[in-house]
Amino acid sequence: MTDETLANEAAKPSRLVDARGRGTKIEFRGEEEFHACWYPVALSSEVERGSLIGAPFLDGRVIVYRTSDGIAHVRSAYCRHLGADLSVGRLVNDTVQCPFHFWRYDVAGSCVDVPAGDPPPPYAKLFSYPTAESLGLIWAFNGETPLHPAPHFEQSEAALVIEAYRNPLPMKVESSIVFLNSFDLQHFRVVHGMPIEVDLDRVTEHEHTLGYEARVSTPEFGEVVQDRRLWGVNTVTIASETGGRKFYQLHSLCPVENHATQGFLVSATPAADFAEDDSARALLAQSREYALRLVNEDAPIFDTLSFRRDNLTASDRFLAFGIQYIRRYPRAHPGRELIR
Repeated sequence: MTDETLANEAAKPSRLVDARGRGTKIEFRGEEEFHACWYPVALSSEVERGSLIGAPFLDGRVIVYRTSDGIAHVRSAYCRHLGADLSVGRLVNDTVQCPFHFWRYDVAGSCVDVPAGDPPPPYAKLFSYPTAESLGLIWAFNGETPLHPAPHFEQSEAALVIEAYRNPLPMKVESSIVFLNSFDLQHFRVVHGMPIEVDLDRVTEHEHTLGYEARVSTPEFGEVVQDRRLWGVNTVTIASETGGRKFYQLHSLCPVENHATQGFLVSATPAADFAEDDSARALLAQSREYALRLVNEDAPIFDTLSFRRDNLTASDRFLAFGIQYIRRYPRAHPGRELIR
């Protein structure tokens, strides 16, 4: 990415009216579509074998369940008979049983049993989201076919101690606007007290992901070099080293109803000698405190934000690029009629 590219993005006029206007209101996701990303819908620990839960997703609702083979599945939440919420039902021999009339759906989402004795209607089928499980999270891809692998760290999960958790409350803002923080260097400096430097000439884009190196100073970890990777337009993974120990973080966002956003967070460090290593335990605890600090500092801003692309300055070059990157990112909503 060249300086010219970034400069051009920042220099584009944000409105075609005079100074009495507030700039351009940007609709990142579109009226009936969401970005084609891997979205976290549940913690792995919330879904045991043979269990079934419901979760808000995009502008509707899905079910998340785990069959006897340990594999997680994400499907549209409403029965194709009369619309009962299947999360109120249960799993029976790895099929989802509706609580209303006991219709059952197999792992492909097809109705395979109608207890009244009628043959299952051929169109009685749930929408099956591509599903993955990594880093203590269950992910659903918004689309028919994933554009890239589910987010992960460079080091094998088997070699890591991983802690995954969710933000206490959804934020009252669209996920794309929260994700823009990844490009907003001014915000990190002034709101979070984190001096940050990014070599914009070395930002790389590959298969719907972005990568860049950031030099960051935080009260919690001091000065560190972070290898940041942006997956789609909702997830950031960070690899760094502090106190001689490799350290990983993930921040991911899932759009939910009423244009709100549910955040999920992951911290990880190599597992070698973890049980006897108090510093490793302290690092994970410190990571959680750090992540929640950022969330708490951002919450009152995002909950009251009326976002416009208005007057950008030279310091907003990377932010301007981020706005355009999100706006041109692919969108989809193949399950729209079945999750609402």
